[in-house]
Amino acid sequence: MNGVFARCGGEWDGFAVEIDEIIDAGDTIIATGRYLGTYITTGKPQNTQIAHIWRIKDGKAVAFQQHADTLHVARVTGSV
Repeated sequence: MNGVFARCGGEWDGFAVEIDEIIDAGDTIIATGRYLGTYITTGKPQNTQIAHIWRIKDGKAVAFQQHADTLHVARVTGSV
């Protein structure tokens, strides 16, 4: 949580995760949606497509993997 989402709160104004779909695949849950917010340094808004993959064991999340449109994020943050 601290390594991913807490950092976003400090770098983005209005950072939010908007989930469009949740796919239940047993011990794996897939969520698709978008990251929203405005990058504070550049003032540019993002609407970044994402997919989150959660691995569940004994009712608890044991692994998390995120996929995001990194080129879009780089353009918004001024990295490219």
